[in-house]
Amino acid sequence: MTERETIIKDSIYDLIVIGGGITGAGVARDAALRGLSCLLLEKGDFASGASSKSTRLIHGGLRYLANFELDLVAESLRERAVLRRQAPYLVRPMPILIPIYRDDPHGKAAITIGVRFYDLLTREKDIPHYSTANKDKTLALEPRLNPEGLAGSALFYDHQIRMPERLVIENVISAREAGAKLLTHVKAVKIEETAGDVVVTAKETLSNRTATFRAKVLVNAAGPWIDTVREAGDVDPHKIIYPTKGVHLVLPKLTEQALFVTSRDGRMFFIIPLGAYSLIGTTDTKYDGDLDEVHADRNDIDYLLSESRRVLPGMQISREAILYTYAGIRPLAFSGPGESKISRKHRVIQEGRFGRIITIGGGKLTTYRNMAKDTVDAACRKLGVKARCMTDWKPLAGWLSADYEHYVREEVPVISALFKVSPELVLHLINVYGSRAEHVLEFMDISPAYGETISPDSRDIYAQVAYSVAEEGAKTLADIILRRMPLGMTASRGIAHAERIAEIAGRELRWTDDEKKHHVEEFRKVLEKDVECLKGGDNK
Repeated sequence: MTERETIIKDSIYDLIVIGGGITGAGVARDAALRGLSCLLLEKGDFASGASSKSTRLIHGGLRYLANFELDLVAESLRERAVLRRQAPYLVRPMPILIPIYRDDPHGKAAITIGVRFYDLLTREKDIPHYSTANKDKTLALEPRLNPEGLAGSALFYDHQIRMPERLVIENVISAREAGAKLLTHVKAVKIEETAGDVVVTAKETLSNRTATFRAKVLVNAAGPWIDTVREAGDVDPHKIIYPTKGVHLVLPKLTEQALFVTSRDGRMFFIIPLGAYSLIGTTDTKYDGDLDEVHADRNDIDYLLSESRRVLPGMQISREAILYTYAGIRPLAFSGPGESKISRKHRVIQEGRFGRIITIGGGKLTTYRNMAKDTVDAACRKLGVKARCMTDWKPLAGWLSADYEHYVREEVPVISALFKVSPELVLHLINVYGSRAEHVLEFMDISPAYGETISPDSRDIYAQVAYSVAEEGAKTLADIILRRMPLGMTASRGIAHAERIAEIAGRELRWTDDEKKHHVEEFRKVLEKDVECLKGGDNK
């Protein structure tokens, strides 16, 4: 913690938020915009938990219609529209094809009714309506599909967010600009509630220094770690979270068309284009292991590979083709008859002897803003404050225009000429940072080297490294490469350039030579965990 950060620990905040994923960042932003003093504590990096482990979709939840959760689908579609309006540089519409086979658990009639109802609930009228197709038209849309047993398909639209980590950072910056204090790599180890306040003892994980913070209300937005945080305080010992694991595989691109596939056991998963790659996922299985060590295992991988081969038989989908995997935990706040049928609805729970602890559980990436609103509403009631939520209309930090396409046409040539860089680089930076792309390019004034492309796998430049440290709170190489830049999503994941990235980050963070080497080694260890599960050959 910096000197300034150790000074603020003596203040009493209206709100302390524990958890720096999408929900916690959303709560901090909402609270700060309402004028509440707010401190956020995150034990790792922003978005280092469940928020960076999703299928990278902002979706309405078509499959929730099968569970008759119409209110959840309506909420998701409403929030999807808000997000697209506030962050069009991050959230883009994507056509998704549902191939329908004769032996699928969900028949053509059921799928057609589902997508039609989904279409009726959609609020974004500029998105094309759903359509259905027979076998021949389906194969024209995606000729790589297995023709055997193919009955037809349905096409609908959802939205892709290639880097949900960036959405978290947008909320973080917006919260900070509104007056919130946000500290990463600071873990709450003890929570004490009194009649007048909540006292949080925290430890900085990179240095082991401790500090004490006080607030009138504490919000537990720790996602999968909600019950771990609750154990640090004096609350009801029963568990709230029912954790399930979701696994994803990243391979060289398989199709240009996004697919939503029904597996033979009735579960559904996606095969989605992700730049030069394809993302396959997700699984949905009960998890009772270490929440800090969640990885794909052999059964997860075999299931996704087997089902993917079934619908794309000619694509040589093998274990050896997998570039890396990632896995995360869904912080579901309900239990049910089967993991895939557990509700994704959220719950706001007031806890503690004096009701000063508010826990937000469940929910999903798409609905984070509404989850934050409900949470801050509860905090305001406890504080006796009347303050209106503004996040449904207040722009995010990188908001650029109500018309994204117009902004790109008008501004890319201007910015390109101003900074003497290619239009392609400007567009790349806009699609990562929105209107703050120019601020990133200004870092090239520090050194000509900062304008160099880091890797042929990505258009990222070294100025982004310095910017992520100076402006976005990154403190480790994993923070910088995996959660601030698209470089971390490429086949190389930036490992070949880690030492040079450490040099630039080290200037900003004042690392010694030994610290630079340590951070490079720690980054290598992080990446190794994402490929260790691939050793041992392929099961076919």
